[in-house]
Amino acid sequence: MVDVAPPPDSSAAENGAGSSGTRGTVADWRVRLAELLRREPVTIRFARREALNAAGIYLAVSALAFTVLLLLSHHLGYGVVQVLSKWDSKNYLSVAEHGYPHHLSYQRDGIPKWSTLAFFPLVPALIRAVHLVTGLGYPYAGVVVSWLAATAAAVGVHTLARSVLGRRVGYACVGLWACSPYAFALWVPYSEACFSAVLMWALIAVIARRWVAAGALTALAGTIRPTASVLVGVLVLSAIWALLRRRDGWRPWLALGLAPLGLVFSWLYLGSRVGRWDGWFEAEKAWGQSFDFGRGSLHFLKQVATYQHIDIRYPVVLALILLVAVAVVALAMDRKVPWPLVLALAGAWELMFGTPGSPLSKPRFMLPFLPVLLLLVARPVARLPRLVQGCLYGCGAVFAGWYGVGLLMLFRWSP
Repeated sequence: MVDVAPPPDSSAAENGAGSSGTRGTVADWRVRLAELLRREPVTIRFARREALNAAGIYLAVSALAFTVLLLLSHHLGYGVVQVLSKWDSKNYLSVAEHGYPHHLSYQRDGIPKWSTLAFFPLVPALIRAVHLVTGLGYPYAGVVVSWLAATAAAVGVHTLARSVLGRRVGYACVGLWACSPYAFALWVPYSEACFSAVLMWALIAVIARRWVAAGALTALAGTIRPTASVLVGVLVLSAIWALLRRRDGWRPWLALGLAPLGLVFSWLYLGSRVGRWDGWFEAEKAWGQSFDFGRGSLHFLKQVATYQHIDIRYPVVLALILLVAVAVVALAMDRKVPWPLVLALAGAWELMFGTPGSPLSKPRFMLPFLPVLLLLVARPVARLPRLVQGCLYGCGAVFAGWYGVGLLMLFRWSP
């Protein structure tokens, strides 16, 4: 919580000369700024029984949705391995089984061809480890990794939301997140589940001012996805604020040192595969993910607004871009929500909007950050009778499984 600056001293105003008005103006500005930034204190609370309940809610909703996904895919003629080896899953499984390539291939226009060098190393390493320990095939080992990580993430979602807004809101956040339209990425060998788990617990550590844990988890996130840069930014700003207030001694300094290590390691490791330090950045050009300050996203929105392309996913992308922007403002005005959560959602929106590549993947990009947005809608859902909530989550699970079939198997372009 930001301390409110004291009102200007009236005696100083009486005795001062021409500078008294300026001092009063500065003091008033500090008071207004402090009032704007002030947040109610949040105490992180972890309850084992509630954590088990949250995990149970997530697993029940996801199991129903995943069953719908597999049954409908089977009805359409797609086997389980096909479902589990599509799009990004195929790339992660390829790295887990065969490793990274040792060279970059280029098209005639000089743009690199698509390469698995664009995918960070921790998820393939975990899939390979599960395969070696259990003997499961790589697709099924990837499912094990994703489900274990997503369950840990669900417990983190509940712990975070419960600490901010209460136990029932925590459960509601978990249920809504589990049946969100792009939740398929938590069931198959994508990186969203692992990143969500590390992101949630890193944000918990930041809010609890457990700086060493926050720095270590942020570094770990940097080995999963490049979007860990958002988490690095949140931790850096939070640690600097703690240092300015002279809180927690040397620990914020250590967090600042640890935070970027994962990203740096991933960039250098992937670059070493092709013998150049910027190998990942070069490979990433093929995916069109260079930051362009939103020009590509604005072009996409223009196409959607003028009906130049018709796709069932376009309204979802358009609604997401607008709703997340509104949610950032709404959360910033809610003094119950800690600033690290607002910064995380704002940073995710900025990165999502500022990168032009794969516009249809933007909802999946936001999936790990979605629980923060859900704080706005989970409160009314939490007040509903349990039977109504169960029906809501069940219907959402059926929809998520049905929609996942389209995203993974039927629609054109990567989701």
